[in-house]
Amino acid sequence: LKLQFLYLIGPDAALQHYTLQMAVVALVAAAAAGNTPLQLLPQESGDESPACLDGSPYGLYFVPSLTNSTKWTIFLEGGGWCYDEVDCYNRSKTRLGSSKHFNAKIGCGCMSVNEHGDLDTDCNCLYLPYGDGASFSGYRAKPWPVPGVPGAELYFRGIKNLDAAVEFALKHGMDRATELVVSGSSAGGLSTFLHTDRIVAQARARNPALEKVVSVPVDGFFLDHDNYNHGAYNYTAWMKYIYHMQNLTFGADGGLTAACQQAYPGDEHYCFMSPHMPQFVQTPLFAFNSRFDSWQLENELQLSDAQWTANASATAAVLRYGDDFLAQFKAVQQNPAHGGFITSCICHGCPVNDLVLDGKNGMQLYADWFYGKVTGGAAFAIDTRRPNGDGTLSKLPGCFPLPPLPPLPPLPSPPLPSPPLPSPPLPSPPLPSPPLPSPP
Repeated sequence: LKLQFLYLIGPDAALQHYTLQMAVVALVAAAAAGNTPLQLLPQESGDESPACLDGSPYGLYFVPSLTNSTKWTIFLEGGGWCYDEVDCYNRSKTRLGSSKHFNAKIGCGCMSVNEHGDLDTDCNCLYLPYGDGASFSGYRAKPWPVPGVPGAELYFRGIKNLDAAVEFALKHGMDRATELVVSGSSAGGLSTFLHTDRIVAQARARNPALEKVVSVPVDGFFLDHDNYNHGAYNYTAWMKYIYHMQNLTFGADGGLTAACQQAYPGDEHYCFMSPHMPQFVQTPLFAFNSRFDSWQLENELQLSDAQWTANASATAAVLRYGDDFLAQFKAVQQNPAHGGFITSCICHGCPVNDLVLDGKNGMQLYADWFYGKVTGGAAFAIDTRRPNGDGTLSKLPGCFPLPPLPPLPPLPSPPLPSPPLPSPPLPSPPLPSPPLPSPP
């Protein structure tokens, strides 16, 4: 069974790229979990009701276990972000911002795994489509106007969508769960970093017997990084605008954590960014990511694939991005309960079944961490080579082709040993004493 991730990417959070990236971990595994119809959630809580950007009811897809399993997977869909009101208004007319355009049916695959690295084929699986443009994080009670578009309004209810979906799960058996895996890809991977602790707290409040909980963000570690030309229109500025526009907060109605807020007074928007908040995540997590993520190279570094090796300066910037990823990812590595599989394959939706580090593929390493066979530093498999494993992965389906990089400069020869210092001269013998004078 070939399994693959289905998610949306796009630099402007629109449907510019609706991609099936080559075989990754399972998200949509119709052969395993089947297709299930969309279920719309009621809007009976007034201004706190779940809603998509256009105000339409939020909905979800639920595949119950066929074997009465007590294992659960909650998957948060990705699809970029909408960076300003006009962008969100455009998104509200697509399946990323309106349940009117959600798929009638969709599949959902388990993210629990056996000890060999094979994903379970049966669990209770809840698939949360993306309808808010801010990684399920914002909340405004009242509609928000769209500048320059008279009469147009937006509904920012991402955190309400998430909370309502978890409540749905609890009413449909998650109150008896023994295992819960929260996962998501791309912008949904960021959602996984941000919200797993909230989901777990909501679940355990009703189900104290919930034993095992893990978080599996996929391609969700987006750097806080400048662009190649050092322009003001950069990813960090985009995320800061979203933070204010969608009213991301830290209370009961907020999608961000109070501990993070205290760490960044005056820069609270950092708590909406992957590198600044993992140290506050309490749920054990295993992150899948590329340090040369193709979406990030094009949309954060803002170099198209044709420019990656166009000149020495651009190539150096790409290589530096990979080094900066490792530096910022240390925030995840600080927690000995966490783990990760970080590839050098240029991808966004990486073929982790086919990528091997330390003699095991990504799913096998995930399984080792899942079952506690590795902990601490040993739970992180990180490819420190240059893009595409110094070129060895360039022909692997799922890794973005890259022209050959210039060869690495030869290592400097070790210095020749210095000649031995001459031995110090032997001390001269003492001069003879003068003769004593003759007696008179």
